[in-house]
Amino acid sequence: MASTDPMRVKIEAFARELAEEFGAIDEEGALSWLDAVETRSVEIGDALSAELLKQKSADQPIKENESICPKCGKLGQYKGRRERELVGCRGPTTIAEPEYFCPCCRKAFFPGDGSNRR
Repeated sequence: MASTDPMRVKIEAFARELAEEFGAIDEEGALSWLDAVETRSVEIGDALSAELLKQKSADQPIKENESICPKCGKLGQYKGRRERELVGCRGPTTIAEPEYFCPCCRKAFFPGDGSNRR
């Protein structure tokens, strides 16, 4: 995914800040200096991805009157936020998101996963 120019500028500044704060890259166990830098970069990317998922899931709006059961199509009841682990392309992360319950099917569902779209 390509980043926008403002995002790229922010990422470049963040990378410089991290490099200054954490200093030299440990090459022990790496094939080369470049391998060590890439490993650190992947660690940062994975941590950033997990944190962004957590924050954005916490911002997910609660739609008490709009959450439709994906099984029967009836209105679900908001039960609160529930933590669950997701395994994405960057690895596992735990998020908290709105959970709903269908009194007809007796099934819990999470609208954010797209299961309630018609």
